[in-house]
Amino acid sequence: MKKILFSCLVALGFGANAQFNHVGDFEDETNVGQYGQFGTGTITAAAACTGAFGGQLAIVTATAQTGWMVQLDVLEAEGQVNNGQKADLSISYKKAANVAGTLYLCYMNQDEETGLWNIAYVGAGVPLAAAATTTCSTITGSIPAGTLQPGKIYGVGAWFVKTTGNTGGNIYIDNISILQEAAPSAPSCTTLIGLTNGSVVAAGNYALTWNATATAVNYKVTVGTTPGGSNIFNGTVAGTTTNVVLNPNTTYYTKVVPSNLVGDATGCTEISFSTNTSVAHCGPLTSSLPTAVAPIRSVAFAGVTNTSEPTATGTAGIGSYPAHQDFTTTEFPVTNNVTTLPITIQGATNGNPLNGWAASVFVDWNNDGDFDDAGEAYFNTFATKLYAGGVNTNPVVLTGNITIPAGTTLGKKFMRVKYNFQAPTATTLRAPLLTGCANMENGQAEDYTIDYTEFMAVSDVNKAGISVFPNPFTDVLKISDVKGVKSISVNDISGRQVSTLAPSAELNLSGLKAGLYIVNLQMTDGSVKSFKAIKK
Repeated sequence: MKKILFSCLVALGFGANAQFNHVGDFEDETNVGQYGQFGTGTITAAAACTGAFGGQLAIVTATAQTGWMVQLDVLEAEGQVNNGQKADLSISYKKAANVAGTLYLCYMNQDEETGLWNIAYVGAGVPLAAAATTTCSTITGSIPAGTLQPGKIYGVGAWFVKTTGNTGGNIYIDNISILQEAAPSAPSCTTLIGLTNGSVVAAGNYALTWNATATAVNYKVTVGTTPGGSNIFNGTVAGTTTNVVLNPNTTYYTKVVPSNLVGDATGCTEISFSTNTSVAHCGPLTSSLPTAVAPIRSVAFAGVTNTSEPTATGTAGIGSYPAHQDFTTTEFPVTNNVTTLPITIQGATNGNPLNGWAASVFVDWNNDGDFDDAGEAYFNTFATKLYAGGVNTNPVVLTGNITIPAGTTLGKKFMRVKYNFQAPTATTLRAPLLTGCANMENGQAEDYTIDYTEFMAVSDVNKAGISVFPNPFTDVLKISDVKGVKSISVNDISGRQVSTLAPSAELNLSGLKAGLYIVNLQMTDGSVKSFKAIKK
């Protein structure tokens, strides 16, 4: 599946009553409002597969992607409503010569904040070559129960993505069909995954997960510290997982009750489990669009740069990348004499110049397993960046600052970086960027470790048996004893790394400007010895 935001050419209402069984055949001239079109196109006889009319997609040079949909809420007059059950979809299509790309069956969900549409693929799509196809073919697929949530605004239809560099032509769509199953009864109970009565798990942010139940639309979940309690979590969840924050050495009680429009499952049992002394973080996060992930290319912080994905060629950098990557073995060294450090995040794009991209950062400074405490979320400094076009060798670059909260204790700190599609006209960040635990859409999350240590002044290093001289120095700085030194790095006073060197009794720093520097000795035992040095 793939999700992209676009403005639709028509306004929508809202309706809800019964299940859907409808074919949008473009023949009903009195109900043309049921159709939505995301670019240039018309209802025309040339597009018909059956009957007299079909929907034309006029693909021009500037068109990257576009589609037709039947707007389900507009069908309220027919007494139909989304009931959340499994839906079988199909479309008929043919095409004129010259245009090439991939045609997808899809469903669309309108964003409540922006009024824009999320486009989600159903299936892998059909590649279309440049030659004309005059005989209509059909694409079919299914949307599982619980995907189309009651009360939301949806459409179903076709989405075409043009091959890069192709000039264009006409794609023809007809017979947009949806058949949604009825819910004959309330669903049956589910079972938890990885959690049984008496289980012991890590504290912190725990992903409570269960098996999907046939005909369930959503799940009513409670977690409490007493039997039947819900003081930790009490909510209705769309999907089969939710994150809950757990304290160490505590007993909890939880129950998950599947539900649909007929009613709730009956007889579902509550289980108890407890936590140990360790602390975990939420994840791994998933993507609603696993084949359309825009990956983080690199993260630069505290003098360390981690390049996680190679630079792609072409205008589209998205693809089948992991939605969540673990780089916690990559440590960013930060000493407690610095309160604010810059961070730079580079990410890929889908090549569409109308789309924006944004990032957020979360640090668990107090090691309680969540990112909910004051000073642990950083995204206000990240402005939305529009993709400027051209090849993706110049990815989106986002910069901001990480300020360490006062009173933070020394030690290893868990850091999460997130990067995601962002509608350029939105006034707030999209859902994946608002919390550290929200799953991704067209983006990616990466985890790191901050090594927060005490700054050692020159006098402290000398007491440990190491001296540096001369200080101030001109070009060469000498170290009295390099035994046990694994590597050497030099940072300026802002914390930016300016040089890395192999262990040596003499360091040639002639390339540095005059000023105050922090020289860090990374020892083979894992410790870091730091001292100040002034270059004349």
